[in-house]
Amino acid sequence: MNLYTEICVVLVMVITTLLMTIVMLLVWKVNIWWIIIFFVIFMSTESVYTAAVLYKFIHGPYLALAISAVLIMIMIVWHYVHVKRYKYELEHTVPRHKVKNILERQDLKRVPGFGLIYTELVQGIPPIFPHLIEKIPTIHSVIVFITVKHLPIPHVDVSERFLFRQVEPKELMVFRCVARYGYRDTLEMANGFVTVLVEYLQYYIRDISLFELGEPLRLSNYSARIDSFSKEKPSGHAIYAEEMITPIQSFSELTMHPVGMSNILTHFQTGKMNVEDMLKIEEDQMIIQHEVNNGVIYILGETEVVAKAHSNLLKKIIVNYVYSFLRKNSRNGEKMLSIPRGQLLKVGITYEI
Repeated sequence: MNLYTEICVVLVMVITTLLMTIVMLLVWKVNIWWIIIFFVIFMSTESVYTAAVLYKFIHGPYLALAISAVLIMIMIVWHYVHVKRYKYELEHTVPRHKVKNILERQDLKRVPGFGLIYTELVQGIPPIFPHLIEKIPTIHSVIVFITVKHLPIPHVDVSERFLFRQVEPKELMVFRCVARYGYRDTLEMANGFVTVLVEYLQYYIRDISLFELGEPLRLSNYSARIDSFSKEKPSGHAIYAEEMITPIQSFSELTMHPVGMSNILTHFQTGKMNVEDMLKIEEDQMIIQHEVNNGVIYILGETEVVAKAHSNLLKKIIVNYVYSFLRKNSRNGEKMLSIPRGQLLKVGITYEI
């Protein structure tokens, strides 16, 4: 075995041990003492091998290390710019009152259809929305800002996958949605994804309407969750996104539970819910389905990230040239999400970081 291969094999062993330790700690939730024992035994053995191989470094495995250094630099550049981009979106989220003012503009036209606007933010309205309305003062009758997030757990049950919130006032038919997946879950094709999303969106409309009519016994935990989801402010850090979307029991699951349904039926029979309320819920659900039948449009941001004018030369090279080259040669978002090209609308926008 030559020196190149020895270094590669030993470093792979070390990296595997480090990654396994992280998985045991964060994903599998193994007892901390078992993790320490595993780490000490394996890392001590591999450290001996690593020291022996690196001792022979002067004999020339420079090419392999140079390639490794280049790959590490690529990952650092990608992560650095991606975090800066996410922070920019957090800092420029659109306030509620501004969303309301935008959607109530006299020159804004609501056209038939169901619009899905993809964003990485788990809360708030992304800056791409007012940019889109400013350039094309037309938007669909029902809008859902959708975020797809992968959690550090193997699977997320379908009944717990979608976390919804409706943007006030309700007549505007604008929703926020976080679609949560485990690291072993596979993303559905676009049409199948929309079918499931619409089904649970209708459940949400029903559930939140029942909740507002005064069903506090079974749904109080979800009420708190809605409140935290809608009122907490962004922390300005990318990790905040992951902390906000831990799996919870869904609102729809609660109301579909036999005990929850018996409470709702009692609630209806005691006269707290009248026929008009039920008809209003059914009407809202029918509006959603009708707009889906009119057509689904997927809206993605074609974001260009550039360094600010007063940035130093190194940052300009990293952001304007290196990251731009990597992004142009990476896989497009619509391919990862399996979005049909005939239903895709890309909106160009520039972020200065």
